[in-house]
Amino acid sequence: MSSYWTYLIQISGDIMNVLDAQLNKGFVLPFQTYEGSIPLNVPAISKDGRVFAGGNIVLGQRLGALQLGDEDLINGWGNNYFDLADLALVLEDRVKFQPDSPLLKGIVGVVETSDGSYVAVDARAVDVILKKGKYGLFKRQFSESEVAHYLRDGKKQPEVVSNVILFPYDGDSIKLTSDQFNAVDATAIKRKNIVHGRDLEKNEIVKGDKVTHPAWKMYDPKMIVPLVRKTFEHNKKAYGYTDNMGLYLPDEPQDNAEGRALCVGRLYIRSWLGARYNLGIDSCRSVGVASVVAEGDAR
Repeated sequence: MSSYWTYLIQISGDIMNVLDAQLNKGFVLPFQTYEGSIPLNVPAISKDGRVFAGGNIVLGQRLGALQLGDEDLINGWGNNYFDLADLALVLEDRVKFQPDSPLLKGIVGVVETSDGSYVAVDARAVDVILKKGKYGLFKRQFSESEVAHYLRDGKKQPEVVSNVILFPYDGDSIKLTSDQFNAVDATAIKRKNIVHGRDLEKNEIVKGDKVTHPAWKMYDPKMIVPLVRKTFEHNKKAYGYTDNMGLYLPDEPQDNAEGRALCVGRLYIRSWLGARYNLGIDSCRSVGVASVVAEGDAR
């Protein structure tokens, strides 16, 4: 598989903190972590010339760390959890997965009004994720101009944003109507058809060179197939685990659609993939990857 290592630049400056040092060992800070609310941090990631990293990048780095057997890289990429730019959208007994979701990457801040809080998303990003002709379902939520807040150095900063869709937000998830859920251009899967809520056996995720589990299937199979093998090998040797990489969805079906960012857990807690966590909690940890690195890997 092509590796992100090809696109990273040799280190020439100081590393800012221990985790970032582990993630960037040997390179000039292509990766930076952002702690706290995802909707407040995504605009800061963009302003820093970085891209909110999804599982194809984060899990790719975890695979590289395991393949190299480098303790610092494994501690950084393997023994930390990361919130991802990958959307889990739930409605009643259905779920949709969207890797590198424009709905999450397109966040420009949080808008506070007398009616409640809203996540402001670039209208162009919303249009990208929809089935053809469905943008009208969001027309009433469109705003030409709003004052939104984002997080910088631990403090909320105001900024005027233009041409945005305002999604109701309660600190837990962004809210969509059932019609809007149906309009998102991703396959709806019945919960009963997804193995979730427990750790998985290796053959429940991959068979041969194919990824079969609906959640893990959203990622690049050339990365996931060897990642599953290396994760199970590492966790068997290090912790005695035989089951890993379970999927954890919100416990109760929802009357209205709710969107959350997926989170990948630490190796030593079995490297699960979860969508139970609030978008706005202080313990969220996102990774911003330098745009030139993300674009280089895409090429």
